[in-house]
Amino acid sequence: MKKFLVTLMTLALLLMLAVASAESVPAVNWADVNVESTGIEGSWYTFDDVALQIWVPDVFQNMDLTSEEADQGIIGKFAPADQTASIYASYYQGQEGQTLDDLISTIKGNGVKDAERVLLNGLDAVTYSMPEADAMYVAFVTESGNIVQFSFMPASDEGFAAVAQIVSASIMAEE
Repeated sequence: MKKFLVTLMTLALLLMLAVASAESVPAVNWADVNVESTGIEGSWYTFDDVALQIWVPDVFQNMDLTSEEADQGIIGKFAPADQTASIYASYYQGQEGQTLDDLISTIKGNGVKDAERVLLNGLDAVTYSMPEADAMYVAFVTESGNIVQFSFMPASDEGFAAVAQIVSASIMAEE
């Protein structure tokens, strides 16, 4: 009987920890974003290689990639005509088997203190910033363990930071 009670209590504790852990991960859903109230018009872009899509304000042009950028894993680049801000989508292959926890550990190992796990439109992701690069990031680990990362620069521009938050909230699985 004691063994049964210990097992039951252990299972209850594990269940409580799992529920507490799940509740501590913030969830962001595009359906909850009222982009119309901002007056910002935008368009959807799809990245077929990684089965993700993103909404980008129309003032950002879909820029052509150089061969060097493509070789670095960049799969999308957006910027306004005056080039004062940028949004990049990157796909880093060769990371097979990596988990999001591994990625978070690597990010924190590089001195990043604000890495936060989020549930973004049902996708497990990590958000973080690097003040020395004046950038904010949202990263995912694919089923195969490769990394997809969206970069937003400059993070120090409050107006653009607000736009970056809206764009980040749009990242979701391709429909």
